[in-house]
Amino acid sequence: AHIIHAILESAGQLTPRDMEHLAEAMMYVAQLRRTRRFKILLEEVIIAEWLPSKPKTTVDVVLYTRDELHIIDYKAGKIPVEAEENIQSLFYARCFAHLAPKAPGAWIHIVQPWAPEGISKWFASADRLLEFTEAAIETDEKILAGDTTLNPSDKCTFCPANPHSRSDKGRPFCPAMMTFLGYGNTVDEDAILAL
Repeated sequence: AHIIHAILESAGQLTPRDMEHLAEAMMYVAQLRRTRRFKILLEEVIIAEWLPSKPKTTVDVVLYTRDELHIIDYKAGKIPVEAEENIQSLFYARCFAHLAPKAPGAWIHIVQPWAPEGISKWFASADRLLEFTEAAIETDEKILAGDTTLNPSDKCTFCPANPHSRSDKGRPFCPAMMTFLGYGNTVDEDAILAL
C-alpha cells in the first residue's frame, strides 16, 4: 500500500495530459505481463561480459521465461523512437538473452506515449541477435585497438556532441559530425584529446 500511495502522490504532481500518458504506458506493460507468468527485472544493471571492454548498462524492464524474452525501454520524449532495429534495445536483448535460453529471439518494446504512435514492438530473431553480437564485438575490438573513426549518421540525432542535437548539447562538438554537416573540422582536436 505504501508504494502505491507514493506512486499516486508523485503522479498527482503531473499535468492531466502527462497522467494520461503515464497511464497508457502502465496499461501497455500490464497487458503484456498478463500474457505469461514472467519473471521481472526493473532497472537492472548488468555487465556486458560478451564484449571485450565489458561495459555496464541498465535496462528499464526485462520480462522473461525460459522460452520468451521482452525488453521494455521507456522513452519520455516527443520525437518517436522505433523498436525495429533499435541498437540500444538490441544491446539490452543480447545482455539478457541468457535468461531465456530456449527463446527464438527477443521482443523489443519502445514505450513512448508522449510521441505520436509512440508505442512500438519488434521481434529480433536469434539470428539477428547473433549478427548484432558479431558486429558489436568487432567494433569494440577496433575501439580497444585505438580506432576511434566516427561515422556520423541519423543515429547521432540525440548525441550531445552533435551541434544539431535534439537533446541537451555539450562541448566539444564531434569533429566527424562537424565535417559531415559541412562546417569542416573546426574543432580543436588537441582539446578533445586532453579531456
